[in-house]
Amino acid sequence: MIIALGESIVVTGATTSHLSLTAGRLLAFAFAFLATAALWWLYFSLVAAITQRRLALAPNRTGMARDAFTYLHVAIVGAIIVGAVGDELVIAHPTAELRGAELAAVVAGPAAYLLSLVALRLRMAGTIAGRRVTGGLACVAVAALASVLPALAIAGLLLAILVAVILGDEWAAARRRARGEPSPLERLEATAPRQPASYEYDDT
Repeated sequence: MIIALGESIVVTGATTSHLSLTAGRLLAFAFAFLATAALWWLYFSLVAAITQRRLALAPNRTGMARDAFTYLHVAIVGAIIVGAVGDELVIAHPTAELRGAELAAVVAGPAAYLLSLVALRLRMAGTIAGRRVTGGLACVAVAALASVLPALAIAGLLLAILVAVILGDEWAAARRRARGEPSPLERLEATAPRQPASYEYDDT
């Protein structure tokens, strides 16, 4: 995940450096960087820790590890790569109208990322991540505006959706803390079976 996110920043930076810098391209690069940071936050703020802990506590670790860290993470990393391609397109043509495959690349990256996180949570916890479902569908809906908005505006809307999902998570966490309720990771730790204590025996 770190490598994929880092490479996406490198690619967008390299793309920007080979083009004449305009206000639109600089803003497109800023959107791309912030979107990558949002993807990082959405995964590493809580998803990674809960996924690892659920795997450690699972009775069927082999199957869960195969599904979560092979198949589903391939989808997540693939979404990051598609998102980087979309960022390149927006940086290269910030004022152009997106159509066809170009529009699909720009929109599919963040949409597939959010929906892949939904699938990961469903596999690991058996629950639906409502905010990520809503965010993923909102990203797809943005494609309908491509005929009236330039690429830069589409990228800005997609970034706004990612930020909205993050803010929704933070708002929910703040409300949970105000009520004195534990976080999902704390609840998971509280329900985890206790490890048997280890003892040292003196044979003398």
